[in-house]
Formats: sequence, C-alpha cells, structure tokens
Amino acid sequence: MYYFIVNPASHSSGRNDVWRRIRAELKRRNIPFRAFRTDHKGHAAELAGRISSRAPGSVIVTVGGDGSVHEVLNGISDPSSVTLGVIPRGSGNDFARGLGIPADPLAALDTVLAGKTTAMDLGWEESPGQPRKRFGVSCGIGFDASICHEALHSPIKDTLNAVGLGSATYGVIAVKQILTYRKGPMYISADGGEAVRYDNVFFACVMNEKYEGGGFMMTPDASPCDGILNVFICCGISNLRLVTALPLTRKGKHTRVPGIHFLKGKTISIRSGRSVPIHLDGESGGVHEILNAGIENKKLKVLVP
Repeated sequence: MYYFIVNPASHSSGRNDVWRRIRAELKRRNIPFRAFRTDHKGHAAELAGRISSRAPGSVIVTVGGDGSVHEVLNGISDPSSVTLGVIPRGSGNDFARGLGIPADPLAALDTVLAGKTTAMDLGWEESPGQPRKRFGVSCGIGFDASICHEALHSPIKDTLNAVGLGSATYGVIAVKQILTYRKGPMYISADGGEAVRYDNVFFACVMNEKYEGGGFMMTPDASPCDGILNVFICCGISNLRLVTALPLTRKGKHTRVPGIHFLKGKTISIRSGRSVPIHLDGESGGVHEILNAGIENKKLKVLVP
C-alpha cells in the first residue's frame, strides 16, 4: 500500500494542482493508495508516525518540499520499517536532487512505482536542552542557518514561488545576509578528536547529501549512503570573496577557494563563541552555541531512479 502525504501549500511553479495529476495517474494504473493532506506545521510528522506504527512495511510518499520530507523523517517511528518515496514540489528540493529523483512530478511518480531502493543514512542533530532530531540533507550553524530562518518567513520566497523561481529564494536572501551577518570563532571536532579553532566563521554546515540551499553543491564528494558526514566550513574570508565564491558552489567549483575548509566524520561537534541560528534541512533549529551531529544506526530505504 502507498500512503501519500501531500502538502497543498508547497508549490515551486505556480498554483497548478500537482496532486490532482498524480491521483489521476494512480487511478489510471489501478494502484492502491491512501492520501492525506497536511493542514498545519508538524502534521506530516504526525501522519508519518501514525502510518509507520500502524502499517510497518508500507511505502510513505511525500508530495512537497524538503520541509515535508524533514517532518516525515522525524515522524516515522522506525526508519527501517518503511520505505520513503519523494515527489519534490518545494522551493529547494535538495533531498530529491541529491538522490537523483526527477523534478517532474509524473517522472518522480514513475520512480516511486518502479520500486528500486537505496539504503540511505539519516543524520541526527542535538543541542543542549533540546531533543535529538533527524535530518536527511544537512544541518548547519551560522550564516546558512540565518538564510534558512529568513527564507521561512520572507515574502521574497512567496513572490518567487509564484513565478516559478522559488529555488532563487536562498540566493537572493544570501546576498542580503552577507551584508549584515556578524562572524565569530567556532571550535569544530570530528569523531571525538581535538577541537580545531576557526576564526571569523561565516558558517559551518554538516552535510549528509551534496546539496543544500536550493542546489548549492556544498560538498561535491558527499554521499548519503557511506556512513560519513561531510562538513563545509567558511571562515576568514571577506564578504566580497564570499559573494564571488557562492556561485561557484552551484557546480562544485569552490573547493580550492581560500577560506573554505572541509572535514569528515561519523560524529561532528561544533561550538560557537555565541548563540547563533541552527537549521536542519532548511528548517529552524533555534538559536544555540553548540551543535552536535552524527549518523543514526538504522538506514532508511528510499525509492530512487
């Protein structure tokens, strides 16, 4: 049985009813399914929890963006007990992009129905006093999280979504944030090793996949299936150099830019000298001084081309 969790508010190209087309195709093929529409924040997590606990072995398919996927990942009771399908309809769609899932909804549906899976790592993140949460794409602290925080509440995102340019939201806000973000030191360690101090840090992101922020290839050699997290650190770099370096990440051509550093590990610990924003899969994780991340023991089966 296929269980579809549909976010009707998630559109990256106008107001066309994507779910209506998908539903028609499912009925045409006589595919058994049940569908649930979300109507409030956290609803996708509630639905995923209910489905995974009552119908283990089922296929849960999200029709929405990275936020919808993030909620489902945190709602499922046991990642090894279900299979996840994704029909990307958000502004960023980095989860699908990193796994090669087509952007076209009917092509993505074909991927779901074909039944090919890969065993994907799930990351976890926790900060002092906060419950542990899962992430599929990335978590981050600093400048990139500030971008995510603003994008979640910005009229810029709604405007660009309405004209089919939702993925440009993060780039527009990034340029604005560059002019105002205050850099500071961070202490970063991998696998319990000695922490290294990085000065004048714009941000550090812990990547499970290659992309974040709507198609920025932060860590070109990252794989969501290798049991390793890749860390991208941007520090000691001028605002102007950051402006010129960000476009290079679209093609992964930024790896030799001075001030950009990389780190790998199964567990990552980041401590900032002050409280700064944190994000998980582009969703707000609050404002904290410490971010700890790692890989969950159980993998998740995801439907891929």
